[in-house]
Amino acid sequence: MKGGETPAARGSHPKAREAPAEAQPIGFRLSRAARTLRLAWAERLSPLELSPPQAAVLRSLLDHDRTGVRGLARLLATDPMNVKHLADRLEEAGLIVSGADPADRRTRSLTLTSRGRERAVEVERLVQEQDRWLAGRLGEEGLAGLATALSDLEAVLDAADHGPAAWDERHRQRPFSTDPDPLVLEVASALPTGRALDLGSGAGRNSLGLADLGWRVTAVDFSKVALDQLRSAAQERGQEIEVVQADLLRYRPSQETFQLCLVANIHLPEGQLATVLEAAASSLARGGHLLVIGHHAETPGGHGPRHSGLLFTEARVSRIVPAELQVVRMERHQRSHGGDRSDTEDLALLLLAQRK
Repeated sequence: MKGGETPAARGSHPKAREAPAEAQPIGFRLSRAARTLRLAWAERLSPLELSPPQAAVLRSLLDHDRTGVRGLARLLATDPMNVKHLADRLEEAGLIVSGADPADRRTRSLTLTSRGRERAVEVERLVQEQDRWLAGRLGEEGLAGLATALSDLEAVLDAADHGPAAWDERHRQRPFSTDPDPLVLEVASALPTGRALDLGSGAGRNSLGLADLGWRVTAVDFSKVALDQLRSAAQERGQEIEVVQADLLRYRPSQETFQLCLVANIHLPEGQLATVLEAAASSLARGGHLLVIGHHAETPGGHGPRHSGLLFTEARVSRIVPAELQVVRMERHQRSHGGDRSDTEDLALLLLAQRK
């Protein structure tokens, strides 16, 4: 560089140099910071002959040995095919070995070799060194605040990446099962039947199951394709299910109308989920029940959203239970999945609350 120039200064317009960084759009600033950090991290990894994604896989296997591709994909918040390609390259390099998972022979189980473990330990050392560098400049409190803000942003972006068009395509490509969740049936069958509201019904497997039990069901979802599939399935069964196409964040159901409101596997950032539960609570008649079921944060890999901040914990759900509800049950349940799922077990969190 000439005369102490910085990359930002070279060739820039004088007025641009005078503008404070805070005046730039947030998205631009995030992109610039991410690029700077990504290039610096790639440079630090170059002596290990690893790319940043490869380093992430090795580091994850330090604490999650013998994890399958889907499990690593969820830990890394990425697509399973990305992990598969990375695992193939790392196996060719002699850093990991793969074999059949003893619990499920259809799944590759990934394990570090001795050389791979040495590389992973070195990656972890570099990660800790980088965090200490950031903490030294931001302070421990500033670093913790940054971590919280990033978690919130990641959760929002992950949820936003699954809008109506994406779900329409998923339902169009592969219709979902019409078998209801056994947990839903177990809870609903113990309650007096009446009107039920299924928020985020999808193709309606739980709506169909509730109707079989004698509930009068209203199903709400933002995917037109899913609701069309629900209508077709209900007609084949001779059931009458009301369907409503709406965004749950904007949907306002009739107040004090339903005896049961179901919110099953709706994983949103905490503030957005609280909005949905407030609407759900307002829909309940006195003595009505809210049933919330979702993937627990400690569930085995392969189920639920990729971002851990969207998974359920007892503390996370307890914080957003509407004040007008009284918790009747909050418990973990092991669920089984068949079909082509690579993992057969799923740890679910169940909340049952009653309108006071």
